[in-house]
Amino acid sequence: GALSESDTHNPAGYIDTSTKTTKRRKSNANERTTMALEGKTDQEKLKQLSSKPYKEQAVWFLNAYWNDIFKGKEDSVEEIWKWTNLFTELDGKKKKKGCELDEFKAHVFLEKIGKTLSVRDMRAYLKSVDIDFNKKVSLTEYLVCHFKEQGVKWQALVNAPQDDEKAATERIAAQKAVAAASEAANIANEAAATARANATAATKAAKEAAEGELLAKSEEKKAVAAETECAEKKAISEEKAAQAKATEEAALKTAAEAKASAETAAAKEADLKEAELQAKARANEAHQAENHSSKAASEAKAALDKVLLEEKKYKEKMAKLQKDSTNMSLGIVKRNKAANLLDQLKSKPTLALQTAKVTLAAAEKKAAKALKKSEKAAKKAQDAADKISAATAEAKAAREAADADKAKADDDAKKAQADREVADEAQKVATHALILASDARASAEATAKAAEKARQRADSAREAAEEAKKSAEKTLRDAQVAMDEAESKLKELLAKPAGCGEGAKWWLKREFEEAKKYMPKSKLAKLAKNVGQ
Repeated sequence: GALSESDTHNPAGYIDTSTKTTKRRKSNANERTTMALEGKTDQEKLKQLSSKPYKEQAVWFLNAYWNDIFKGKEDSVEEIWKWTNLFTELDGKKKKKGCELDEFKAHVFLEKIGKTLSVRDMRAYLKSVDIDFNKKVSLTEYLVCHFKEQGVKWQALVNAPQDDEKAATERIAAQKAVAAASEAANIANEAAATARANATAATKAAKEAAEGELLAKSEEKKAVAAETECAEKKAISEEKAAQAKATEEAALKTAAEAKASAETAAAKEADLKEAELQAKARANEAHQAENHSSKAASEAKAALDKVLLEEKKYKEKMAKLQKDSTNMSLGIVKRNKAANLLDQLKSKPTLALQTAKVTLAAAEKKAAKALKKSEKAAKKAQDAADKISAATAEAKAAREAADADKAKADDDAKKAQADREVADEAQKVATHALILASDARASAEATAKAAEKARQRADSAREAAEEAKKSAEKTLRDAQVAMDEAESKLKELLAKPAGCGEGAKWWLKREFEEAKKYMPKSKLAKLAKNVGQ
């Protein structure tokens, strides 16, 4: 490091570094300094001091320079307390048992206390601090470097007196009492905190468990009610499904019957339509025969009328010629002409005319008779056709009614089928709901039982917490007793005249202050008053 063995400092005024021997100055004939470092050289002593735990290094340093640097400077001493704790905190593996930090951790330490340096400056600084050149920094090395400007030299430090034997014995006794009190306080505080937390948690858990049990039982009742309701709904759905099935079967039967009726009506209608066609055909034939007869009768009458007309004309002409032949008012010529013409007419044959007249009269009579017969046949055929047409119309109406009944029956069957399917689905849903409700009821029962057991466990835990709380109270009383003992020893130690172990006394007092943090406030007030806080 940057320090050499020739650097000297005499904080107590009795170290001769040229001969590297320690001269012991007697402050009392019965007192001797103790806790000297082993080693033939100061370098070996420094190595031994740097290998001590951080706390012991700090106490050694405070003892050595109490009067020169730290007496009456509480802030400076407190700073060393904080640095010691920071070294301990950064020593991840050894913690309180550690003695030095590597380069990286030392760099972190400097940054945390506000010494922000570049990498180069940091390495130069650490090199200046690393007195034994092992690339690590002990608390002692850092303190020597930090207080160098105030006259601190490591050669003097390693040879500085610490405690006399009697003071060391008393300090060790007080230190043990403080350590015991601190440990008891820690235990008491942890036990009390744990007991309070456990008691609070157990009380809360017991309350929650009781509430959970009530809720679980309430839910169980609801689940049982829901299961009963689902069972009732299932029974209703089954009844409705059975009714819907019966309705569907009846509708299907009705539809089948309607179908058969419609088919029968359709067949009857088809038969009547065929008969109607045949009847109409016969009626048409009869009407045609009637028409022929009517035509023949008309022709016969017309022929007869013509013959009769000719006969009339002949007779009228004969009569006129007869009249004219005898009408003396006429001239002879006209009378002769009329007579000649009358003779000519009389000379013509009239048998054919008479025969034709008779024949035509007979034909007319026969035609009239045939016409009457054909009219009767036509009327009969028409009546039959009309009757069959009426029957066909009735059959058609019956078939249409049957079709309507069939359509309605089919619709009713479809609706019944749909209703049955809905009822079946409702039954399935109700069955599934009942299964779920049964499962929920079973789960609720299990939850209620579990909640009951949880409440019982919570009650047991609460009782155990109460016992633990009582135990914590006893532990706290024990800690108070230990603190009382430590207080007594500390008062006795602080009442002693100042000596070489003032740093150790301050450290012991500071540790006692830390231990007080774990004590109740009422006890702290008493301790603070007793130790002069």
